[in-house]
Parts: sequence; C-alpha cells; structure tokens
Amino acid sequence: MSVTRQPIAAPHGMAAGRAGWRPRGVWRRLGLAVALAAALLGALPGLALAHERRQIGPYTFVVGFLNEPAIQGQPNGLDLTITDAQGNPVEGAEKTLKVAIAYGEGTPRELPLRARFGLKGKYTADVIPTRAGSYSFIFSGSINGQPISARFESGPGRFNDVVSPAELEFPEAVPAPADLAGQVAAARAAAESARQQALLLGLGGIALGLVGVIVGGAALLTRSRGGVIAADLGGAGLAAEPTGEPGHGAQ
Repeated sequence: MSVTRQPIAAPHGMAAGRAGWRPRGVWRRLGLAVALAAALLGALPGLALAHERRQIGPYTFVVGFLNEPAIQGQPNGLDLTITDAQGNPVEGAEKTLKVAIAYGEGTPRELPLRARFGLKGKYTADVIPTRAGSYSFIFSGSINGQPISARFESGPGRFNDVVSPAELEFPEAVPAPADLAGQVAAARAAAESARQQALLLGLGGIALGLVGVIVGGAALLTRSRGGVIAADLGGAGLAAEPTGEPGHGAQ
C-alpha cells in the first residue's frame, strides 16, 4: 500500500523551500536596514561640522558647544574631547589645562574646566551665553608637560555661533532678557536725553526772558531820565526869561 505525502502548507507570510520555510521579504528588509545605516553614516560628517577638530602637538582637540544649537540665555558649556596620537582618550587634563571664553573680540573670561563623569577624555566648562554671535574658547596651560596654546572660534566650517531664541521661537518671538534690557536702557537714555534738551530749552527761555526784562528796564530808565532832563531844561529857560527891558524903570 503506497502512501502519498501531502506537502505541508507554510505558515502565512512564509514561503516553502528546499531547506524549509523562508521568510518572505527578508532580503527586502535587510536591504532597507543597510540603506538606513548608510544614510546615518552619511549624516555623521554633517553632524561633526558642529565641532572643530584640530591637532595640537601630539593631541587631537575636538571643540564645540555642549548643547547645539547654542541658544542665547540658555545654560550651555564647552564640549571638549582630547585624544592622543593613538586615538586613546586623555584623562586628567583638567588639572593642568585652562580654558577661557570670549565674546567676539572682547576680553576673555576664565572658566573652571572639569572632566565629564563616566566619559573618558571628555571635558566641559559651564556657561550661559547672554548674547547671540561669535564666541571663542581659548586654551592654555599644558597636558602631561606639553605646552598648550590654542584659540577655537565659532563660525562657518568650525562650530556653531550662539543664536537668538527668536530664531527658534514659535508662534511668537519673545526678546531675550539681554536684548530686552538693552531696549529698556536705550529707552531710558532717549528719555534722559529728551529731558536734558527740555531743561536746556527751558533755561534758554528763562535767559531770554531775563534779557528782555533787562532791556525793557533799561529802556524805561532811559525814557524816565530823558523826561527829567527835559523838565529841568524847561524850568531853567523860564527862570532865565527877562521880566522887563533894562533901563525902563518907573516913570
């Protein structure tokens, strides 16, 4: 008696093959995963543009802001990574390395550098940037006896400038506290200038009034003196007038 074997149906979503079932769409999904990974790898250079990488002696410095985009008035800090020639993270640099921050071409201010917990070779220094624009991190001191002197400035091709929150706020842009304080100071200065101008105009008016009083008093005094003199002259003329002809006495 012969037995005919019936093929066992593959579960839904699976296809039968020589070695058993094969998931449908596995290669398609694998291809999508590979494409996604390639896209992410392609995006990494763009992300790295937010930091500047530079060789300083035997060390590589990667510098930028800790939080990007860096927003005016928001807590932020230095993001520093230091590696040696072999690419190993450098630890303990906070003991001898110093960092200062400067706004534009302004005077630098030193910041306390500290190592980031649990992250070898990474360091930070806390700061709240109060103005939008270009900032610089200035490094000095040494690492393992190697003198360090370098300035990293934000800008295109390096790391991002600090931006005003108005560029990101929605639906209404609110002025940053520093900008609002500047507007208030400008309004006060304008009001003070207007007050001083009004004071000067008032003093000028008073001065002109005094000059007018003086001129009027002088004119009145001149007229009064002229009248007295005329009266004196008139009285003198009457006194000098003869009452009769000389030599004509009583007959």
